[in-house]
Amino acid sequence: MMQVLIPQEAFPEIGTVENPAVFYDGNDALVCYEASIRSGGGNVVLKFGRITDFRITPVNIEGLRECRYPVNPWAFNEVIGGLETTRWRSLKPRLWLISFNDIMIEVLFETVAVIGHHAEKVHPQKTLLIALSGLKGSGMAV
Repeated sequence: MMQVLIPQEAFPEIGTVENPAVFYDGNDALVCYEASIRSGGGNVVLKFGRITDFRITPVNIEGLRECRYPVNPWAFNEVIGGLETTRWRSLKPRLWLISFNDIMIEVLFETVAVIGHHAEKVHPQKTLLIALSGLKGSGMAV
């Protein structure tokens, strides 16, 4: 039975102004997003590891109604029991659909962690570049 839930991780809430900055090297991805004021503001950098599938789709809030899963806006949505996770079950992947203003990120992955929460109010691309420069020599293709 398929369900869409809020993931167990307690990541800072997504802000409603900026779209994220993303770096994907074919195995891992960094997603830098604006944190809501309620979560302290600034930018948060997530690292997704051992990715099976990664997509960025142009979808605004009105377009979420047409999504194949019932997705909440400006939120992390975890699909449990979807076709994608069943097909790759030996890897024990997780499927998240993360919605922002004008895009949705779909990621089928094995691990996820916060690698930074920067309080400074700057564009997510700048924070992502800082995070990438700190990861040199970590195994990510930077």
